[in-house]
Amino acid sequence: MTPQDPKQLRGAGIAFLGAGVAFSAAALAAGQTAFIGVATAFIALGVTFLARARRR
Repeated sequence: MTPQDPKQLRGAGIAFLGAGVAFSAAALAAGQTAFIGVATAFIALGVTFLARARRR
């Protein structure tokens, strides 16, 4: 695995968090519970990327 630039990791983390929030809003607006699982996964990925960017 090659080391990533912290700026790229931070950008990806923010993008994943944004997507997670969007899926959460879609779940609430549409009443679809399937989006909750997707939102949780995207938020977890976002937090992971932000943590890796901060560590470098």
